[in-house]
Amino acid sequence: MIKKGLVLLIILSVSSTHAQMSDMSSDRPGSTYSTSALIRGDFQLQAGFAYLFTSMANDPTLFLEKNSHLLPLSLNLRFGFSDKMELEFAVPQQFAFVTSSAENAEPSKLNYLIGLGLFSRFALIRENESGWSMGARFGFQYDSFKTSGITANVDLTAQKNFKSGFGLSSTLSYFQLFQTELNPNSQWLQYALNGNYGITKALRLYADLLNTIDLDKNGAGEVFGLSNYGITLGAQYFLNKDLALDAGFGFGQSMGSSLDSEFNLYHKKTDAFLASAGVSYRF
Repeated sequence: MIKKGLVLLIILSVSSTHAQMSDMSSDRPGSTYSTSALIRGDFQLQAGFAYLFTSMANDPTLFLEKNSHLLPLSLNLRFGFSDKMELEFAVPQQFAFVTSSAENAEPSKLNYLIGLGLFSRFALIRENESGWSMGARFGFQYDSFKTSGITANVDLTAQKNFKSGFGLSSTLSYFQLFQTELNPNSQWLQYALNGNYGITKALRLYADLLNTIDLDKNGAGEVFGLSNYGITLGAQYFLNKDLALDAGFGFGQSMGSSLDSEFNLYHKKTDAFLASAGVSYRF
């Protein structure tokens, strides 16, 4: 189930660029969202994939080790409904190959997830003369894991663009998972910070930090986030004002117990390594 939360990270971490160097308002790359809704009538595609490798540390009592190789795919379609509001349709997917060295563990297997999400976004404050802007995003997503349900989340993003070409944005997100039969409801907070700098008019470098805070007393929320943190570094290149490519790499670490399975209750640390690439295109 840790891979479930990592998907969330990747869906988010393969998403966000922020300084307004272009008319295009892209969420890619990084973990924060653009503060600007598309203007009325604009249609935009954001797509990306990421290769993620997670490795669970050995437990001295169980001699347990578990690895996952994930290929998450994300596809987001955005439409400007009005000058301050847009609609967003998300189709995240995941292929996961899971192996374990534990005795009597299940053999290696391939898991597949496909999700559907619907979101709305609002430009609360368009960028002013001092470079400040603010936006909000709200929506629901359902994925196809047998233990999954519907996740609702609210995102609030503040952004500051400086004349030097440096941009800084932060997103605070609240998630509520309405679980199905096997697990109870879960809720957690995510905080993301993104800094980016324009090397040229077309090329930007970025650094991104994502942190998850569990709000469940039983610790179940740790399953859903790359707790305690995830860091991503990368670049975005604008081929023109309507087309941008991005690439990045990152790592993260989860500390504490997990409810992934009866074996994993005892593990203390899970490491994750990420490589991603994507595209944003405005029609």
